[in-house]
Amino acid sequence: MDFSIKPASGYSVPNLVEVLNRGFEGYFVPITFNVTAFLNMIRKDGLDLTSSRVLLTDEGPVGIALIARRGWTSRLAAMGIATEMRGKGGGSWFMQQLIQEACDRGEREMVLEVIEQNTSAVHLYEKCGFEAIRRLIGLIRKDATEIQTNELKQIDIREMGRLIMRYEMPNLPWQLSGESMVQMNPPARAYQNGPAYAIISNPDVKDVVIWSLLVEPDARGKGLGADMLKAIVANHTGKTWHIPALLPEELGKVYERAGFEREDLSQWQMRLVLE
Repeated sequence: MDFSIKPASGYSVPNLVEVLNRGFEGYFVPITFNVTAFLNMIRKDGLDLTSSRVLLTDEGPVGIALIARRGWTSRLAAMGIATEMRGKGGGSWFMQQLIQEACDRGEREMVLEVIEQNTSAVHLYEKCGFEAIRRLIGLIRKDATEIQTNELKQIDIREMGRLIMRYEMPNLPWQLSGESMVQMNPPARAYQNGPAYAIISNPDVKDVVIWSLLVEPDARGKGLGADMLKAIVANHTGKTWHIPALLPEELGKVYERAGFEREDLSQWQMRLVLE
């Protein structure tokens, strides 16, 4: 079968969302995109529609790859192939085109995250030369309550984003990096409790995401991270708290000490060095 590609920038946002949803039909976990969510991805994750690509056959669009770019690094933020085109070589062909274009742009690496249990996708990326950096996990705490012991100070999200860039571990997953965090806006909130900080999604709804937790290096090892999580729960009782499956596995213990339970779904954070 003959495939071709075109820049995503040549399509309207609603059309891109339609192709994206077709590409994720019957996916390993249910995923549905809408225009608002797509526009938020563009802003927060640095999607570059001029480098993103739509996969075509003679019958029209059958897939999409969203590319985010920062400096000499690009990220495959999402790739989906329509159900009727799967297993026909389109995914492998598409990936080779994307990798070659990243090389042509002079980039030095390409990164992505893939669900660990989605073995066919993992094998595709491994075949293209990607190697796993670390396992990423998700956690949850349902209908949580705590006795309030700390008064939290709300701060500008950009301030915490700068601290993440300064203090956090290298090669954080793209969505958890300081560069991504500074793109978040209210109703998301950032809190400080002494040398501990956190960013959460809108706390006025039932399900809330904790996007980031940071303790300044000199204050680590004293339980301040778990205390910060408990203080957040105490200030917003009765919520269900989610840690997306983007958290480096080695950071999970602090959440477990605060009553969070690990979920079954995990991801591989992967990297391809470009020549």
